Amino acid sequence: MSGAPEHVIRCRARVFACLRPGFLTVIVGAGSGMADGGIHLDVPTDVVPIDLRLPNSEFTLLVDPQDHQFVGVER
Repeated sequence: MSGAPEHVIRCRARVFACLRPGFLTVIVGAGSGMADGGIHLDVPTDVVPIDLRLPNSEFTLLVDPQDHQFVGVER
């Protein structure tokens, strides 16, 4: 179990590319319900550990629903 607060939203994500400095473009929710193809989001690079920044790396993205900020990742 991670040290993340219980109120965070957990979303499966896959790294697509690094299209602009300081951000990773990730695909969130691919294969789930109406977002079957996923949704592209830009995540600050410093939230993602260096070993998970390569294209096609998968992790769980943690989002704080109160302020809509990315708070971290789980492997």
